[in-house]
Amino acid sequence: MPYLFRPCFFEMDFKAYTRFLIERHHELQLPYSFPMKLSFISSPLMYGKAMLVFDQDDYVPVGAAGFVFGTGADGYENREVVQLEVLYVEKSCRRGRMLFRFLQALVDMMKTEEPNVRRVQFWAVAREPELIRLFSKFLELPGSASHTAENGLTLYQAEFSELEAYCRRYPIAVD
Repeated sequence: MPYLFRPCFFEMDFKAYTRFLIERHHELQLPYSFPMKLSFISSPLMYGKAMLVFDQDDYVPVGAAGFVFGTGADGYENREVVQLEVLYVEKSCRRGRMLFRFLQALVDMMKTEEPNVRRVQFWAVAREPELIRLFSKFLELPGSASHTAENGLTLYQAEFSELEAYCRRYPIAVD
């Protein structure tokens, strides 16, 4: 199945991104109230960038991701840090090649928007074996680390250059 990876630029993109993630907010596995989840969903539209993944045949969204530059602890002034706020892909579309292409598109967008990016990080709860395998691959990157907080969330961090090099190892395969 071919996919289209499209950054959100227009109001219609913002609406599609927001609607897609709100309809799936229970599946995001975030241990927060709905208003807090909404802040994670919407902050990339105001302080960063967002991307949608479409099934090219039906042109319906099957995935979305959003990130911000900087961290709240540093008043979002440390733009060399990219924090992935949300990433979701429909279960039926979660295959290695699609996820890898999505990661490549996100890395390219991060670099384009902030050429001085040095680190990528995200918070997650890894309950499903599929997520545990995925996050363990992330932790295999040189310089990566994870720290579990009291609330059960784990902070995953990696050097952007290592993530970018990982993405460049393989050419983008066409579905």
